[in-house]
Amino acid sequence: MRLPRQTAMTLLEILLALAILGGSVAVLGEWARTSFQNARIARDLVQAELLAESVLAKIRLGIIEMEPVFEIPVGSAYTANQADIVLDTHAVSEGSTSDIPWVYSIEIANVENDVADTFGDHLIEIAVTVRQNVPNMRRPVVCRLVRWTALEPELEEDEE
Repeated sequence: MRLPRQTAMTLLEILLALAILGGSVAVLGEWARTSFQNARIARDLVQAELLAESVLAKIRLGIIEMEPVFEIPVGSAYTANQADIVLDTHAVSEGSTSDIPWVYSIEIANVENDVADTFGDHLIEIAVTVRQNVPNMRRPVVCRLVRWTALEPELEEDEE
């Protein structure tokens, strides 16, 4: 009498299935890690752009003086007449998405090209650079916005 043949999986088939499953989990884990890293970078880029636009708006409104500065903490009001930095409590939200401090720099230059001839000598370039205040080895996010603006003659006289 013959015994019916069992249709069970062999040990080799089980090990092969586990290897395929482990490889798939490793690939999916790497994909998820890369996705989270790209989402963090995109979030930080958007935040840097919003902060740079905010600094440019404050310059145009006169809240921040139109003068070159280097790495001033975002959320602070810098004035040339004061030696210290006064924190602006409305600019820094307590529930911010990132605990990394941001700094900004302002560069101001006269525009000298064909466009400047149209506006006369009163066209200047305001460049605001916002970056994360972390070491370069951590690859800080940097956003630089440039705006050309025409200086009014009475403002130019006040600067002299």
